Amino acid sequence: MKKILRMLSVQLWAALGDLLVIGKTGKKKPVYIYIGALVFIIVLSAVSYYYSYMLGTGLKMLDSLELLPAIIFTAACFATLITTVFKVKGTVFGFRDYDLLMSLPVSTASVIACRLIILYCFNFMFTFILMLPMMIAYGRLASPGTDFYIMSLLLIFFAPLIPQVLASVIGTFIAYLASKFRHSNLLNIIFSISIVFLFVGLQFVLNGESEKLASLGQIITQQLYRLYPPARLYTRAVTGGDWVYFLLFIAISIAAFAVYTFIVKLLFKKINTLLMTARARADFKLGELKTASPIKALYIRELKRYFSSSIYVLNTAIGIVMLTVMSVAGLFVDIDAMLGGEQALELLKNNLALCLVFFIMLSCTTMASISLEGKSFWIIKSLPVAPMKVFYSKIAVNLTVCLPALLDVVLLGIIFRLSMGGIILLLLIAAAASLLIAMYGLIINLMLPNFSWTAPVVAVKQSASTMVTIFSGFAFVALYFLFASLLPSELLANLGYLIFLLLVDLTLYIILKGYGIKRFNAL
Repeated sequence: MKKILRMLSVQLWAALGDLLVIGKTGKKKPVYIYIGALVFIIVLSAVSYYYSYMLGTGLKMLDSLELLPAIIFTAACFATLITTVFKVKGTVFGFRDYDLLMSLPVSTASVIACRLIILYCFNFMFTFILMLPMMIAYGRLASPGTDFYIMSLLLIFFAPLIPQVLASVIGTFIAYLASKFRHSNLLNIIFSISIVFLFVGLQFVLNGESEKLASLGQIITQQLYRLYPPARLYTRAVTGGDWVYFLLFIAISIAAFAVYTFIVKLLFKKINTLLMTARARADFKLGELKTASPIKALYIRELKRYFSSSIYVLNTAIGIVMLTVMSVAGLFVDIDAMLGGEQALELLKNNLALCLVFFIMLSCTTMASISLEGKSFWIIKSLPVAPMKVFYSKIAVNLTVCLPALLDVVLLGIIFRLSMGGIILLLLIAAAASLLIAMYGLIINLMLPNFSWTAPVVAVKQSASTMVTIFSGFAFVALYFLFASLLPSELLANLGYLIFLLLVDLTLYIILKGYGIKRFNAL
């Protein structure tokens, strides 16, 4: 156990050290990094509480308040399941320091347990943010006894275990199958995006009156009880105050984690060997050597790097994917009926620019593009090309990812019957916002690079550059409300916001040509 704790501390420091120190100097990060992280946690918790409270209020009116813990628990498990499936490769299998860890005088089971605990730590944070606000909201609405608070708080620590084990099994199976195909990352990306399409599309199809929603919630809950028995144990424990179910839930969670660790121990080395062994092509034929301009060659290089990592794609394209799904689905559903009336429809129509920019700000590839160069960063610095051409190639990939947003604007124009001028204005806003987030993410990544990652997921999801870019990027979204409140009409608000985005674009370009080049050369 002591060896596991020591390895765990080293691995967590490697994963989170980018948030605490800069490079090898040991210099602490500026205080605004910690303030920003704290503000993010508070805001996300507040949103989670608001959603839980509003959902609970509706369920209470239908005399179905007991569904609230089950629904939020299901949501937390679903989030853990989806996010963990595609983090298994790179965290449990195929991680860069595999050879180093396996050479240490520790057992294979200890290495596996350490990697799974690292996964658990990150899954726990999101589970905590979802379930703790639910506990407070349910407490306000139902006024339960002390047992509810004690059980709910303790079970938060065990809630991620079973879905993490299930996700690890699925992820292991996918990684094993993918290792037998040449384009394994493409398979992961297609599968993941398909899940997003199904999940978001389902929200549009399953719309209707609140009574139907409550009935659907009861049906889903009952089905969940059959397919996922721990959900029944959790609900009966927290809402029924049953300590037997409470202890049974904990026992099953711990047992599942232990059994999975034992099974993976038997296949751990074999799977890692399959995933990390290069495979030669038997049908290789020497062909004509192709050449391209420096920017085009760099762009193709960046594009290949982007699609070579499913984690990179899924975490930076999710905003555009969701926007596209909703735009396409809006052509086939009754938006008026789904939103509950013309007033809500008009409100959404007047804030299309806000929604558009929000999803675009979620789609930033440049926030990790410098960090992902890793230890080979010296190669790109040694190329006989100007730094701005390197920047252009990275920005071009981000713009390529955001390109579907322009088509989405046209679809939204059809759905909401916008004028040609309104569609053109939204197209310009989408283009300006895409350029803004591309340059902004690149500047932040130049300021806060992380070249010491052991898996791409660290640079993409757990680095200071990613956190700062995403959370501060929402400030550009929030500023739309300033224009909407100061200007008398939607048209003027959108025009003013467009001018603001263009000015920010110009400022960021100047910063990139000055500070960006100096910082690039100094790294």
